[in-house]
Amino acid sequence: MDSQVTPLTDESYWTTLWDGQQHKVRHLRWAYVANRQLAKLFHRGLAGFKQPTLIELGCADSLWLPYLAQNYESDCYGVDFSQLGCQLAQRNLALAGVKGTIICEDLFTFVKKQCETFDFVYSMGLIEHFSSPQAILEEMYTLLKPGGTMLTITPNLRGMYTPIARVASPKLLATHKVIPPARLAAALRDVGFEVTEYGYTGGPLKLSVVDYSPWRAVIGRWGHEVLCKCVNLTDIAVGNLLVTLRVPNQQLTSPYVYALCRKPNEM
Repeated sequence: MDSQVTPLTDESYWTTLWDGQQHKVRHLRWAYVANRQLAKLFHRGLAGFKQPTLIELGCADSLWLPYLAQNYESDCYGVDFSQLGCQLAQRNLALAGVKGTIICEDLFTFVKKQCETFDFVYSMGLIEHFSSPQAILEEMYTLLKPGGTMLTITPNLRGMYTPIARVASPKLLATHKVIPPARLAAALRDVGFEVTEYGYTGGPLKLSVVDYSPWRAVIGRWGHEVLCKCVNLTDIAVGNLLVTLRVPNQQLTSPYVYALCRKPNEM
């Protein structure tokens, strides 16, 4: 790893997080506004590619790699440094009946061997976990072929999600850098990307963007399960209602910040 880049988490942090997913078979649920909007982002990012070679950076327990393999005839890869997370990502591919390659390795080590390999590179909660998010964007740039496309998504821990996170999971704020859309776009341009769009996404509400697992120790396993079900039902019911009322994506309540960009073709 670059000596100037410090991760804000370690493998034990992620092992604890993914341990709760080992006995759960998850899948994309289109009742969530966030999933529908993210699918549209992927569609725009992959437009123009035929059988693209793509990779998810920080792929632990990925639900999107199986989706992309099924819907875009893509050659899918994922990389993550969490062994448990990689096992879950491989399980999800197998359950979907699709092929993909999951690599358990540090990102910086992986990039050294994979210069200009991929048509499409994406991450869904990665760059904000490092002291220098721009350094991770530089690694993404290295992985992309000229003319390739990159999508990066980070949690929007601003607006209403800041006080919720302080109560539900104080450590969440300590392990994330807050990156507003304009700052993300500026960092991408500094690296050399051509930014095609950026902003907030995921719909007008997604309370489950916050991690509630610390409350398991307070209210017990079953209490935590009830809490999560209530949060998920609220996301579906209220989220869809707000979309029907045409509430836009915005800083106060939208769960994600995103940017879609392109690596220029070689001159």
